[in-house]
Amino acid sequence: MNIDKSIKELTEKFNKISQKGYIRGIYNCSSSIGSTLENELNLERNPSSIPDYNQIEIKTRRTYSKSSITLFTAVPDGKEPFEVERLKNTYGYPYKKDRRYKALYFDAYGNKLTFGGVKYQYKLDVDYDEEKIFLCIYDKYNSLIERETYWSFEYLKNKVMTKLKVLAIINAWPNEINGWNYFKYYKIDFYLLKNFDILLELLDKGIIKITFKVDIYKDEIRYGKTYDHGCGFSIQEKDIPKLYNKYQIK
Repeated sequence: MNIDKSIKELTEKFNKISQKGYIRGIYNCSSSIGSTLENELNLERNPSSIPDYNQIEIKTRRTYSKSSITLFTAVPDGKEPFEVERLKNTYGYPYKKDRRYKALYFDAYGNKLTFGGVKYQYKLDVDYDEEKIFLCIYDKYNSLIERETYWSFEYLKNKVMTKLKVLAIINAWPNEINGWNYFKYYKIDFYLLKNFDILLELLDKGIIKITFKVDIYKDEIRYGKTYDHGCGFSIQEKDIPKLYNKYQIK
């Protein structure tokens, strides 16, 4: 199916959903905004490596949300096979909900150091010679400790060119009715990726960040085991035009 046809088809389906007004969330939480839309589109859960709908990756947004948009997640390589767990065990700090275990939350940028906890700082190094994005870890005095964790350009390019060539951003008004979350999907915009090299530039400039969020499973069977929420590559909505060209619906 060609892109124009896919966009036209999704637009028609979106318009029918929009005309319904407020739609009851399939779960009673604000984060069900995406799963509720997928349910309305009759989308089955697909592998995270492929687009949501006929070559189109869909992102849902609550109106006036200031949170960044996670474009994709990517597992890093490094010193050990389970590199994220190594980082948590080495640089993590006590998990506030159960201090017997460790957690590791931080945002890494290409243009500045940021703390994750109180002992360590993190920064990205986009290395065009080695064609890798390295995670550089510093102590609190700005001395480099290690530069071992990385994502290869090739790995990221395969992800981006498979999943994110076409982006649909759908905005919705959230509401609570009789103690349950509802959503009114009212706006859809389509974007076409400019090229992969721009993504690298935006990482280097700190416009795209990588977020680490690692803690533990809390269910009875897996309690205490490492829960990696995924290393998310994210961008502010206002910066989307730096990475994408807006598609004009024909």
